[in-house]
Amino acid sequence: MPQYARDFITQVVLRADFAAGTAPIAGQLPEGVLSALEDYPERTSLNRSRTEVRVQKTPQGPVRDTRTINFQEHNFWTAGRTVHAAVCSEYVFVAQRQYEGYRPLREDLLALTEALAAQFPGLRIRRLGMRYVNEIKLPEADAGPGLGADFWEHYVNPLLLGGLRFAANDGALARHMCTTELNYGTDRATIRYGIFNGEYPRPNRRREFVLDVDAYCQGDLGPDVVPAKLDDYHAAACQVFEAAVTDALRARMNMG
Repeated sequence: MPQYARDFITQVVLRADFAAGTAPIAGQLPEGVLSALEDYPERTSLNRSRTEVRVQKTPQGPVRDTRTINFQEHNFWTAGRTVHAAVCSEYVFVAQRQYEGYRPLREDLLALTEALAAQFPGLRIRRLGMRYVNEIKLPEADAGPGLGADFWEHYVNPLLLGGLRFAANDGALARHMCTTELNYGTDRATIRYGIFNGEYPRPNRRREFVLDVDAYCQGDLGPDVVPAKLDDYHAAACQVFEAAVTDALRARMNMG
């Protein structure tokens, strides 16, 4: 994201999901992977499972084959738990709630994927993604009065506010979230935006607007494509945010 004195980012996740069987981690992590996590002193492991459903065609018709896959998820946190990393046979991710910039997160995920690729030469990625969650909170009195579209049009692109106008501003709105999906072939983006309301189903009483951008690709990917893909997705997330907000919000973000 561009450098602002203040931002509204509440969660960033960079994640790679592995093709089945290409990261056969069993038990403790290899030493090379642990070396990439030296800055993550707090550690714990959890037993996880996922359900896989396959439908096979037979002369008698479709047959569902369901199986449970068990695996161990290894979790790591930096001092103060500002950054969380997880590694297992199914995926790897780094996540941060108090955003401190894209580059450190990028380097940490690359260090992990490179260490895993060195340990497992057949490593393949079936999904690679980056998610930015912005919670634009403007409770300050000088931000202006109101909760509906008449308030938010000062700070959010009016093209994103049609549903709020349809709902009117009679104090009854409990939630209004929209989803837009973009398909660029191998690259995709899902954008969720609107009024989430943490007190749902009560009527909303907060000046909080969510802009959640998830950029990703699915397919058969090698670890070598990860750096360029992450840079592309970061640029896309920045472009979406800048297109979604107004100069008035940028001014507030630079107030310090």
